[in-house]
Amino acid sequence: MPGTLPSQDIEKLIADGCITSSAQISPLQVQPSSLDLTLSRRAFSMPGSLMPLQGERVTDLIERYSRYPIDLKEPGVLVRDNVYLILLAERLRLPEGVAAYANNKSSTGRIDLQTRVLCDGNPRYDKIPEGYSGELWLEVIPKSFDVKVRAGDSLNQTIFYQGRNLLDGDGLGKLALGMPLLYDPHGNTVKGGVMDGGLLMTLDIEQPVAGFKARKSIRPIDFAAIGQHDPKEFFEPIERPSTGTLFLSQGDFYIFSTYEYVSVPPDYAVEMLPYDTSAGEFRAHYAGFFDPGFGFGEKGEVKGTPAVLEVRPYEDDLIVRHRQPVCKMAYEKLIAPPGKLYGVGVRSNYAAQRGPKLSKFFRQ
Repeated sequence: MPGTLPSQDIEKLIADGCITSSAQISPLQVQPSSLDLTLSRRAFSMPGSLMPLQGERVTDLIERYSRYPIDLKEPGVLVRDNVYLILLAERLRLPEGVAAYANNKSSTGRIDLQTRVLCDGNPRYDKIPEGYSGELWLEVIPKSFDVKVRAGDSLNQTIFYQGRNLLDGDGLGKLALGMPLLYDPHGNTVKGGVMDGGLLMTLDIEQPVAGFKARKSIRPIDFAAIGQHDPKEFFEPIERPSTGTLFLSQGDFYIFSTYEYVSVPPDYAVEMLPYDTSAGEFRAHYAGFFDPGFGFGEKGEVKGTPAVLEVRPYEDDLIVRHRQPVCKMAYEKLIAPPGKLYGVGVRSNYAAQRGPKLSKFFRQ
């Protein structure tokens, strides 16, 4: 049966030796439908972003192009706008038919830290081919702030699947008939919204704090200092505009949230996709995973949770307006309901978020 693997199957991959680590894999790394990956000690400063060609190892690139090595046994500072390659502690020996797909963790994306997985002989970022056996490397590019990391820190995550079972428009429409998938901020069901195999989400800038804009800071964000950073040192709050319109500057980084509250039933996972850029140059900078139970609870008692958007206008300054389409939610079927749900007996930082919530590293 095609689909994404739930937590109990990820735990079985670990027990069977298909996922190993140079450190001990913590049970907390296993999420309802994903696995948090962790840094090893071995890191390198690189002159730019690059990927291996077919038949080429990542270590071949490091031998040829790296500037200097970094030992992350002790905390090290990764400097803004520089490129780093860091060996992940986890190593894969995937069974035939099982592949993986990696993505930023939400806390990482919300500080504008770009991560992409590389593996040997595969000229694709974040996509780990079925049956892959070997090391995993993480390309890390801090875009807005310096960051302090050490071995054991988790910057990204991966799902495992035996054929992704993404719902098309018809499948998504049928699922929405059986249970609400979108709510408005008042808990009312939002009908429709299905477009090109995803649920359309729109921008909400009519909140007292419409969003946040990154500001320059001389201090790094320390991944070990959860809830200890002063948000005013790193972000400027954006007040609700009286005109319903905001001006976004090219190259700046912003945090916003969606008007709609999304709900992820227990036997599904969701990936946030940038909205079709033919409708405008406003896009979510980082896509992201939403585990089963996000905005759902144990039995559907939660009436959705807004999605937080990490946005950077690349090509031009932008004018954006309230309820402007910004992203789509793509639903995919799990091969079975997971043994645990997001926000239900699982440590979660964003289950109760309402509006443009900053990363877990900041004091609330």
